[in-house]
Amino acid sequence: MKKLTIVLGLVIVGLVIFIATMDLNQYKPKIEQAVKDASGYDLKVNGDIAISFSPVGVSVGDVSLSVPGQKAFATFSSFDVALEIMPLLSKEIKVNYVVLSNLNLNIEKMKNGKNNFDVSISKKTTNKGTQTASSEEKKEPAQLPLVNVTEVRLENANIAYLDQTTGTKANIKNINVTINEISLDSTKEKLKSLALQGNANIEKITYGKYNIHKMTMNFDLKDAIANLSSMKYTIFDSEASAKARVDMSGKKPKISIEELIPNLKLAIFGKEVFEKDLLKGTVSAKVNLAFVGDDEISVKKTLKGIVLFDGKDVGVQGYDIDKIVKSYKSLKSGDMKKAGASFLTSALDNASKGKDAFDTFSGGTTAIERLHIKIDISKSLATLSDVAIATANNRVAVKGAINIVDESLKGVEIAILDKKGCASYSQKISGSLSNPKGKSLTSKNEVSVEQVEEVVNMVSSFFGKKKDKKVKKKTDTNCKPFYNGVVKHP
Repeated sequence: MKKLTIVLGLVIVGLVIFIATMDLNQYKPKIEQAVKDASGYDLKVNGDIAISFSPVGVSVGDVSLSVPGQKAFATFSSFDVALEIMPLLSKEIKVNYVVLSNLNLNIEKMKNGKNNFDVSISKKTTNKGTQTASSEEKKEPAQLPLVNVTEVRLENANIAYLDQTTGTKANIKNINVTINEISLDSTKEKLKSLALQGNANIEKITYGKYNIHKMTMNFDLKDAIANLSSMKYTIFDSEASAKARVDMSGKKPKISIEELIPNLKLAIFGKEVFEKDLLKGTVSAKVNLAFVGDDEISVKKTLKGIVLFDGKDVGVQGYDIDKIVKSYKSLKSGDMKKAGASFLTSALDNASKGKDAFDTFSGGTTAIERLHIKIDISKSLATLSDVAIATANNRVAVKGAINIVDESLKGVEIAILDKKGCASYSQKISGSLSNPKGKSLTSKNEVSVEQVEEVVNMVSSFFGKKKDKKVKKKTDTNCKPFYNGVVKHP
């Protein structure tokens, strides 16, 4: 036993001396060529390849990866691997840690549909002898050494994405990920064989005009199912929490998301979503969604779940809903004096010039005593199940549905309600979200009831869009209630 210990000691000392005297930088050209032969990518090791002894490991600095002839799409400042020496004697690779630092990943989808990381690998011609040898080698799979990794870390990574075909942009800044408890079960296939746990911190995520800050999460992966638990982040300057589950065990990923924002700040929400200083106050927001697939069309077709907003004492800035409703009622009753002909003529003039037709309504603030928006999503439809607001004097409700795939409006109707929930006045809205149909306007000196109906569209008063609609007054005192939800009459 003593002799064996001495022999092992001498082996280790000899190995350390050998490693210390090696200049690994001489192998950089061979490493770069090997990567190109295997993948087609140009790998450039601009820094040094260094040896460390506490623990024993290798560090590679200043590395870039690119498609030949193009700008690098990935760079990182260092790649460090630390190994344990003793397990190598029994053909086992035990990795203490793997650290990738300062990764910058720039992904671009070109106008021709190709990505900036797409590369074609040329197939080398081989003689029959080589082909025979290759086929024989395939019959005997190589015996891979047992690999055990204790920890993997990603430090200060940044990812940028640009889709030139749509103009979509996304950025993820300062990503820090730690993965541990990594195990590999060779009896299971593909992703199911891998199990791990970890945590992540992300400083900022930007997608288009939306921003998420200070995201933290814990996650685990087992049997090709990833669970993201304890997710916390800030969106619209509001604290949020969420859970997510990604099932990758089948042909297409199955994803479910639960999100809760107990105090959504509407001022920030309005500025980011509508790009207007439109709202104030807070509401409770809850989202519970599930879908299958990893492309936009698949997501839209399989999306199902609930979106819910509920709040009290919410303000709509810049518009007075009660004033709009009063003018609308006066107009429909035929009292043009009360409605204010010059007021409406000015609005029509704005619309004819391509401006916001409702700039004339600007000014004032609407105090919404109660707001409730419940949308049920299933079978490509977002159904407006319970959508209504109540001010001090009026209650307005919306019903119908939106086709998620083509964004068309299905039976959407907005109504001013009486105490019974019947529609005193209602407007049917058709067309689509992106391209609603609208009636053409004549000169400002020819104001008709139909033109005024175009101007006083209550939905468009918020967002400046014209809709194709039919307006009718409800006179049946025994009518079927238009709305019977949680928002009560003031």
